[in-house]
Amino acid sequence: MKVEDLLAEAMERQVGHVQAPPTLGRAVRRRHRAHVIRFRAAGAALVTAAVAVAVPLALNTGGPASAPAASSPTSGQDSAVVDSVTMPDVTGMKIADAVAAVRAAGLGVDGPEPVSPESADEIVVTQKPAAGVEVARGELVVLKSMTRAKGPQDLGDLGDGRTFGGIHVGYLPEGLDWSRWSGKNGFGKTSYTTSYAPGGDETDGYGVQIVVFEGEATQFVRKRMGAMPSVKIGDREGYLADVSEGGEVAKEPGDDTTATIGFFLRDKLAVEVYISPVYAKKVDAAAELKKIAEGIEPAK
Repeated sequence: MKVEDLLAEAMERQVGHVQAPPTLGRAVRRRHRAHVIRFRAAGAALVTAAVAVAVPLALNTGGPASAPAASSPTSGQDSAVVDSVTMPDVTGMKIADAVAAVRAAGLGVDGPEPVSPESADEIVVTQKPAAGVEVARGELVVLKSMTRAKGPQDLGDLGDGRTFGGIHVGYLPEGLDWSRWSGKNGFGKTSYTTSYAPGGDETDGYGVQIVVFEGEATQFVRKRMGAMPSVKIGDREGYLADVSEGGEVAKEPGDDTTATIGFFLRDKLAVEVYISPVYAKKVDAAAELKKIAEGIEPAK
């Protein structure tokens, strides 16, 4: 008998018992994208595996089986396909709910688990990978959460975060979204603050921060009105300057100064707006501060 016939007979004995599972054809036709991983296999075992896969494909699809991919003669490797999943959008969710959603999607969480009772109510402000990205099943997701602000003057769950502390923010530079946090009394009693960043992700810092001063806290702004360069904000008087970390007016912007505009909306209600030193390098800080200030009005 010829060598070719002997090989064919041996191959038939290896795969003659193989039966195609009823779901294989449907699995092969799945439309979603997949990732490819590599694995090593010995020569004879690799040939057997390749044929065992090729035969069921022909049975389930009704067409001729594709030729098995040849392994590298030097690496001894072949390919196996692994499903990918779509990263869900969990920003704005409680951290406990976000972790559950990530797990349900077939992914893991990079960090301590389970979520502690102290952080269970924290809100997810950033996620990596981003929502909608195709990732390998089982990949670890990084979630950053912050404490949800409470109280009638804090942001809470107010949509895009533009209405808080008795004001409404009408204009923001293009590309800036609410960073999903708020603070209270950090700039004096009855003061409120939040920020906006490119895409809402503060991984690289904020873009714009706004502080609202109410009642006695407005004295902070009142003292600055006469000490800083004045500016017209519509029909309001205000000030505009690059301010050092020590609160002094700087001669020119720098990495340790913050572009700042301040003004009164009415008696006992004042506002300061800041543009971060990093973001100030990307925009006309003075012009943007004026536009933001002109768009701020008392909340209705």
